[in-house]
Parts: sequence; C-alpha cells; structure tokens
Amino acid sequence: MTALVMPPLPAPPSPPPRTPFPVIAVIAPAIGAVAILLITGSVFVLVFAALSPLIAIATALDARRTARRHLRDEAARFDRDCTAWLARVPELHALERARADAAHPPLPERLRSRDPEGDPAAPIRIGVAPAPSAIAPERPAVLDDGPAARRLAELTAAAATHPALPVLVPAGPIRIVGRGAVVDSIARLVALHPACVVERVASASSLPSPALPSVAPVELVVETPTSARLRLPDGRETLIRPEAATRREHDALVRRRAPAEAALPDSLPWAALASATERTGAAPGPIGVDADGVVELDLLGEAPHALVGGTTGSGKSELLRTVALAWAASGPPAERSILLVDFKGGSAFAELSALPHVVGLLTDLDAASAERALRSLRAEIRRREGALLARGARDIADLPVGALARLLILVDEYAVLVESFPELQALVADLAARGRSLGIHLLLCTQRPGGVVRDAVAANCGIRLAFRMASASDASGLLPVAPPPDGSPAGRAVLAASGRLRTIHVATIAVDDIAAVGARWRSATPASRPWLPPLPARVSRHEALELDPESDSQSDSQSDSGSEVESDSAAGSGAARRDAPARDPWAPDPRGDAALASSVRPQLLLGAVDDPDRQRRVRGEWAPHRDGALLVVGARGSGAADALAVIAESASASGCDAVVLPDSPADVLGVLGELRDELDGAAPRSTERDAPGSARVLDRTAPRPLIVIVPEIDALVAEAGERALDLLDAIDAVDRRLRRRGGSLAASCSSVLRSRSGLVGRFDSVLLLRAASPDDHRAAGGAPGDYDAVAPSGRGRWRGRAIQLLAPESRSLAARSPRIPVWEPSLDGPAAVVSARPAVAAERLRRAGVHVATDPMAIAEPDAIARTDAVGAPRVAVADAESWQSAWSALALARREGAIVLADASESDARAVLGARASIPLRDESAVDEIIVVDSRGARRARWPALVTGRRASGPGDEA
Repeated sequence: MTALVMPPLPAPPSPPPRTPFPVIAVIAPAIGAVAILLITGSVFVLVFAALSPLIAIATALDARRTARRHLRDEAARFDRDCTAWLARVPELHALERARADAAHPPLPERLRSRDPEGDPAAPIRIGVAPAPSAIAPERPAVLDDGPAARRLAELTAAAATHPALPVLVPAGPIRIVGRGAVVDSIARLVALHPACVVERVASASSLPSPALPSVAPVELVVETPTSARLRLPDGRETLIRPEAATRREHDALVRRRAPAEAALPDSLPWAALASATERTGAAPGPIGVDADGVVELDLLGEAPHALVGGTTGSGKSELLRTVALAWAASGPPAERSILLVDFKGGSAFAELSALPHVVGLLTDLDAASAERALRSLRAEIRRREGALLARGARDIADLPVGALARLLILVDEYAVLVESFPELQALVADLAARGRSLGIHLLLCTQRPGGVVRDAVAANCGIRLAFRMASASDASGLLPVAPPPDGSPAGRAVLAASGRLRTIHVATIAVDDIAAVGARWRSATPASRPWLPPLPARVSRHEALELDPESDSQSDSQSDSGSEVESDSAAGSGAARRDAPARDPWAPDPRGDAALASSVRPQLLLGAVDDPDRQRRVRGEWAPHRDGALLVVGARGSGAADALAVIAESASASGCDAVVLPDSPADVLGVLGELRDELDGAAPRSTERDAPGSARVLDRTAPRPLIVIVPEIDALVAEAGERALDLLDAIDAVDRRLRRRGGSLAASCSSVLRSRSGLVGRFDSVLLLRAASPDDHRAAGGAPGDYDAVAPSGRGRWRGRAIQLLAPESRSLAARSPRIPVWEPSLDGPAAVVSARPAVAAERLRRAGVHVATDPMAIAEPDAIARTDAVGAPRVAVADAESWQSAWSALALARREGAIVLADASESDARAVLGARASIPLRDESAVDEIIVVDSRGARRARWPALVTGRRASGPGDEA
C-alpha cells in the first residue's frame, strides 16, 4: 500500500561559495620579477611585476561570474524540485480521497458493493469539503523573507489542505434548511440512514419541529445546489458541497435492504403473456414477469438497444427467441422485420425463420454469406438515410406507418461475431449511435460483455439484462448490482430499464406459439430483405440484360450512343462524297490511334455481378477500352471454357468480330500472322490457292472491333517449347493492333503457378474463377478470403466483386484455321525434298503420280530425269538431311533456282540443310500433307496433297 507521505520539501537555493582575495597570486609575480632582476641585471624584467594587479582583477571578475552561474543553477534546480513536489500533491490527495471513499463510500458505490451506513451506529456521509490533509509536510525552518521562503510556504499550504474529503456527522436528528428539488435529493440521502431523523425547514426563520429532541441537532443550510453550510452541535460551522440521492438510487438501496422479494416462477410459458401484447403499445412488449407482474421491453422508447450477458445455459438464447416472437406479434411484417445472427450454429433460431418478419438468418457455418450480409447492412443504413432525406424526416417515427419497416437485429454470441469480423465493431457502433432515428434496433448477447462490447456500443444500450454469470465481476460493466446467483433457474435475470433495477424471469416460447404468430400474419406481405439473395448458379443473357449497368459503364454507353449519332450524321452527308475513293477499313487512321480507339468502345456482357455494398446486382461487362486484355483464370470445371464462349457470343451481340485461335502452336502462329497482316491492311502473303477448309480473311468492308480469343494459353505456350517466346511476341504484336481498333485479347489459363513466368503480367485484367489451389488463387491476384473450393461453375471475381457468368448458348468454339496454300512442284526449277524417311516419302509421291528421284544429284542432271521417261515432269528428288548435305551443289541449286521442301523433317534436320540461323515456321506434325517450302519468297507452310493421296493408295502397310 502506498504511504500517504510527501517527500521532504525542496532545499532552498544555496548561496554561492565565497572566494578569498588571491594574495599569493598577486605577490608572486612581483617577487619573481625582483629575483630575475638580481640575477640578470635587466630592468626590463620588472614588467612582470605589472601582472600582479591584472591577476587580481581577473580573479575577482571570474569569482563574480562563477557566483552568478551558481545562483542561476540553484534557482533552476529549486524551481524543478518545487514543480515535481507540487505535482505529487494531487496524486497523494487522490489516494487519500480514495481511501476515505473506501472507508465511507458514496451512494453510487454503496449500490455496487457494501453499504456501511446500513448500520445504525455508523456515521453518515453528508458531502465533501476542504479539510486538513494527512500528507501535510513539516513546516520548513524559518527562512529570511524572500522568494524561496514564499515558494516553500505555498507548497506547504497546497499539501496541508485537501480540497474535498468526505464530511461525516454522527447519526441522529438532522435539520435541513431550504426548499427545492436539490433539498429533496439531500433529504432522501439522509433518510437512507436508519438512525437519522430528518427535519425539513423552509427557511432559517422557521421554528424547528417540536418532535425533535431539545438537544441542538446537526443543521444543514442549503444555499445553492453545490454549496451548503453545516452547523454542528458544538457550534462549528463548515461550508461543504452536499451529496444527494436520486429517486432511482433511493429506491434501489431501499429494495436492496428490503427482505427477499416474492418468489418468481422457475418456468413461464409465453402464451400466458400473449394477451398482454394486445393491450400495450410497446414493442416488442411482454417478455416475462417480476414480483409486481408482467415485464415489458420497450425498444421504441428512450432505449432503442439492449445488451445481454450470461453464461451458457442461463437463458440468453431463449430471451432472444422470446423477444423475436414478441416483436413479430406486435406488428405486421411491413412495420416489423427481424434479422437473426447466431454464431453458434443457428440452431436456436431455426424455428423462427418461418416467420414472415424474418429477413435472414446468419450463422458461422457460412462465413462468405455472413460477410456479404454484414456488408449489406452498411448499404441498408445508406438506404434508410436516403428514405428519410427524400421525405424530409429526421426520424423514422415521422414517416407514415409502413413506409419503412423497423429492423430488429438479434445477435447471439456477439463476441464470436466480432472475433470473426473485427471490422464489424465500427459498424455496430454506427448502428448503436444512429439506430434510433433509422429504425434499427440491436439486442446483443455475449457471455462476458466486459472487454468485448466497446464503450461506444455499450453507452447507447440503455437496456441491460444480466443472467447468471461465471463471476460477479463479469457483470460489473453491465449492471451496478450483482447478477443472479449460482443455482438460479434458466431465464432468471436482472433487468435495468427505464431507471429501474428488478429481478425478472423470462418467458419461454413453444413451437405452437411460433405457428400461431405466423398464422396471424400469413396473409401479410413478407418483410423485404435488406439485401439481395446470393448469386444464382445460372444466369441467362436475358436476366443479365435486365440488370442495371455498372456506374462507370453508363458513361461508356453514352459515349457509344454519341458515336452512333455521329455515324448516322456522317451517313447522311455521305452522298456528297460518293466520288471519293473508298478507304481501306483496316488502314491506319490519319487522326492517330487515340482518335480511332476512342470512337469505338464495345462492352461485352459477362454475367451478373453481386454488389452488396449498394444492395443490388449489376451487369458484369468487359470493356476492352477500360479493362484492356482479359485473362480468365480457372481450374478444370470452373467454367473457364464457358467464359470464352460467353465472350464470343457477347462480341457477336455487340457488333464485334471474334476470332478463336486454334489449339496448335503452329496454327496459332499462322493465324496471328494473318491477323497482323489484315489489321495492318496488307495483302495476304500467299498467292497459292488455299487448301479446302481454310478460314477466310476478315471482312474489310465493315471495320468492326475485333476480339481475339486464346483458349488455354498456358498449355499453348508450354506446347510451343523453344518457340514459346515467338508465340508470345506474336500475341503481343496482334494485341497492340487490336487496341488501336477498339478490340482486345481474351485468353484462358488453368493455372498461374504452372504457367510460363510473366504470362499473367501480359494481361490488364483478370477474371478469376475457382482456382486449382489457394496458392494459385493468390498468385492470380485474388484475396485469400475470396477463395472458394466448392464454387459452382462460372462463379468468380471480376473487378473486386463476385460474378456469375452467363450460361453460354453453345459450349463449342469454332476456331479459325490458318490459310495454308496448296503447293505443287514447278517445272521452272528443281525441288529438294528433305525427309527423315526418304524411301517412304518417295514411294507415296510415286503412287500419287509424281516422278521423283532418290539421288540428290538427280536434280542437277537433267539427263537423269529424261532417262526415267519423265520428260516434262518437275525435277523432284527425295533424300534425308545428311544426303543433302553431302550433295551440297544440288542443294545450292535448289535454293537458288527452285525450292527446298521439308516434309517430315525435324527442326534439327531443317537447320542442317538451311543453316543454324534459319527461321523456320512451325508445322503441324499430325498433318501428313503439311510441308515447309523454302524458296525465294522465304519459308512458309503449305500442303502437298500428293503425300496424302499416296498414303491412302498405299494402305496400312505404308508405315512399315
């Protein structure tokens, strides 16, 4: 225990030390000068004798400077010590007051703990007044009159008198002089002492009551609400600040001292209280009974929120059920709605969900739905604010009946709720502060309110209920009295409401009670939910088009409309320019890329987006001008392929061209090269006739935005192997041209972690579906809490919000094939065919009617061809790469005057023939008739039908 002892008073400033006159320092230079004169005989040394007065003067000046510094340091030290000493005075005074209050507690403390004034022999505390303090120090020794002495006297005076110590008077008759509510409160406080008799006198001139003894009583003359003059029987008079007791405090202490109340029932059916609901206007109304009768809970009065504490099995959950049913019975669903929040499984509220008043049941079993609903509550606050503002009302009570339903939020296990969602603390505090005017009422239950419910929330919960608790200290922050003791039946609680403290027993409800209330409002319109239900597992295009667009999409739509108007006006004046030459639609715009890109802004519908923060669903749209290139990330079965089908359908519906790339790296490179030429406005590279089934060139008469779709780009890049960088560079080149035309690139990827490094960084936006793993989800940019391993197909995240993709009309994507021309050997030059199996290739060509030689030098000797009876036929020779390297002259002739044909040769064979630095297109190895032709125009893919014709004619034994 800290001792009530002040430290010693600060020592006053000490005087500076006295410095003696430096006699030796003055005489020593003169004696030294005379001695040197006698030794040297020089009279000039007498100059040293002049140092004596200089040393004396310097020594005196230095002594004065040291004295002034000493005085300054001592003054500063004294001031610091006084300040620290004086700061200690309030601390010890507060400790002294605390000990005095502990010995003789004020009335609020007596209500919370012990009541010493219940003893008739105990003195009565009537107020506080300045009094001598026990911490007063000994007076300092007599000092000369000066600042230090006056300062020490001030310190002593400050510590000697306590500003407010309890004033105790002996129990007995007390006369109180004065009138008014303050005097009534003081009289109530005095009357609480069992040995005090109060005499009320209106003024000092009035005569005392003859019923009082003849001994002069204690007299208290009340002058102001905070000032009274106390006269004791011995004639002493003291000015005090009186203490008082409110009527509620008086009644509470009287009830506390009263004998035990009438016994409450151990169980009470709610049906017995149902009739009381009809005769009262309170909501929710009767919830139980106390010693005086039915107890009503009125959340529409001065206290719109309630705070409940109690251990497991004490009756908290049953109270919530009773309040919910009473609330539903007090009004129709259009006026009373209920939100049930149970973070211990939801079993307590399962039966109540059938009531038409219940708008939702949130449990910890579905954390995603719980978080979504709690976010929607913020939107509900904004909606209610808007409804009040639209009608010019300040409170929900000012609105017409049924215009805005009141919402009762019942939370069981509030501690678990805020532990699961820490950000909810601020929302609950906001609801507690503004709930009255918005018509939102809270009833929060937890086992230990202390430390869980913040002060901002507890301060607005005017109704408090304490059930049986683990210890009395758990109820200290909830009620000023102890909770029901251990062994109390379930449902027994202490209720603090409307300035009263009383012990009640809460009624319990039955299944028949819920059915009866539900049947009563069966024909009424159910309460509207404060949020939309979760996204469905399937969304049609028609349903998505009925939704509102995103906010930033509205301006885009306006821009598109403006573009259409401009196009129409331009078409109207087109007659004046009919003679002008037609412009290539894919040629670069003379105004620059920015002008062209800004004039065409398609928006491709993806699905329905969940927007709980605004209590709505909106259209999820991919706007290439805003979102850039799109990457759809999703594991197998997540709907990534369907997402690309939806994009292709939406592109067609939005007036865009869509090109789906094939799944072969060779075909992809071929199609990308064609697209690059078409977007640049160049003519097709090949002049040979196209093979049957090849894709046609884009319609260049109607320039429309182009969407290029790349299915499974990660698998495509992995299959490309060493040519992966060439493939990515080709994709980037086409993407740059697409952006200038108002289009973009859309690709799918099954796994980000397994894909080539840097693949995701090439895309501006990510549509994240169900990923293969949580790590893959985070690698794609998803938040850890958004990962859902059981999400349905098409469920994902788009621009930070949940989206359900459209159900595609067709799940198959028709890929565009590259234009691979048909090649036939020319009569103008030799053809050197490089094959890994030259004998098989030669046999196929012969069966197809092509005259070939197996000697590479045959193409350099025209006579050799003539000897084979193939006059007029092209000079074709088939050999492997090694043979062609040996016949270098024939190979050089073919490169110079004819063509080199790579049939089934590998890349190493091709580089052996053409050189290590040769750039060779990829070919589809599964296509027997596909070749690489290298001539004066470069290397290109082609088809040689003779290879397929000869294979079919040869039969299955050809591969032997």
